[in-house]
Amino acid sequence: MKAYILAGGLGSRLFPFTFAVPKPLLMLGQKTVIEHILDRLSDANFEEFVIALSSRGWMYRASIGDNYRGIKVRYMESNAPLGTAGQLKHVAAREKEPFFVSYSDSIIDANFRDAITKHLKSHPLATIFVLGLESKIPYGQIVLAKGNVEEWREKPSVAITVAVGAFIFDPKFLSYIPAGQRYGMNVAVNNALKGGEKIVAYDAKNFIDVGSKKKYLEAVKKEVESLGEIP
Repeated sequence: MKAYILAGGLGSRLFPFTFAVPKPLLMLGQKTVIEHILDRLSDANFEEFVIALSSRGWMYRASIGDNYRGIKVRYMESNAPLGTAGQLKHVAAREKEPFFVSYSDSIIDANFRDAITKHLKSHPLATIFVLGLESKIPYGQIVLAKGNVEEWREKPSVAITVAVGAFIFDPKFLSYIPAGQRYGMNVAVNNALKGGEKIVAYDAKNFIDVGSKKKYLEAVKKEVESLGEIP
């Protein structure tokens, strides 16, 4: 199975850090973000990593090369950013077998081998890696009943399930993505659901989001703290 890494975005939420360096090549500790991602995928028996880009491919080639921990690395570029699903359509249009996809700003801990085995056994159109989180609402929630206030809940926490940025797809999924235009993965997944397709979830163990300046700096801080006190 091939693993596609979608790295074609502009990284605008991380400006000015990404003016000179693409988001996946930002440092997190002693490795780049994309190296952390590839490290976690290297034990899942992928035959090839395909890195989908829209610019600055030479920087990736210089940083990663054409082989990572014994796995072939290939680069495919589009002429412009196409969104997550649009980029996937561009690079994986000829796929005939199920394939794995990861965003390039999410470092995920999961049992990828087990997820692949279950996907190949049950044959859904897609497997979405997810994680349960508690999100705190920063406002007081007013519970209404027929226009009357029933309860005031101050800054409540809400349990939600989030997509962490990794997927396993059957090639048929690509038929729900129009070619040559910007298209989000959420829109493509909703297209497939409206088409009656089977899509399942797989629980990740944890993930680190580095897609925004705030999240990236939080991850950097944790990485520095993990080093302990330097004498």
